Amino acid sequence: MKLSVIPFCILLVPICSSAQQNNPAVAGSQDNAKAATSSMLAGTHAPAEMNKLYPRIGEWQATIRTVPGPGSSEEKIDRGVMVIRKGPGGFSIVQDFQSHGSSGHLIGQSYTWWDSRAKAYKSVWCDNMQGCTEFTTAIQGNSWTVELDDTTNGTRVHTTIHATLSPDHNCIHEEFKNSYDGRPPQLVTVGEYRRVTPGTVQEKQPTCI
Repeated sequence: MKLSVIPFCILLVPICSSAQQNNPAVAGSQDNAKAATSSMLAGTHAPAEMNKLYPRIGEWQATIRTVPGPGSSEEKIDRGVMVIRKGPGGFSIVQDFQSHGSSGHLIGQSYTWWDSRAKAYKSVWCDNMQGCTEFTTAIQGNSWTVELDDTTNGTRVHTTIHATLSPDHNCIHEEFKNSYDGRPPQLVTVGEYRRVTPGTVQEKQPTCI
């Protein structure tokens, strides 16, 4: 098993501290290294492009509606919770998602960040039902779009995910559409997300129209 460098170093802190106290040369070298590290960290900042992602941070109540289609003649509902937070240093946002309903118990997590080399927002999403998917997100104002291509049972499937954050940043409306073998896209699911304010009574929670 490969040990993580950081936890391994933490375990050695008492030993290293004792050695430094008995060896002034080592202690001085360590002080210089700490100063250099602090200097580097002070000059490290998340890219300005991340500011377009930060308004999504917070806790959200989710309602996902699957519309009637070729696979089902009935509307299906899933409800859950989405929590979005900053990743280390603000270089990413991390989403944790859980829902229950007609689709079963879904548990998912994603990371989204600005790729300065590709000049694009990159993401990876992993869940307990379909594994992991990498994708690129196009952001314009308060809206963002993801496009994915796949093949299912010999049928080419092009998926478009479009979401819009309300001007007050309290609501997200999201639509999934699939196009099969180049045919016109069909609406598959509609997601409504409402921000939850911790410590606020239900009557005063944000509302969505």
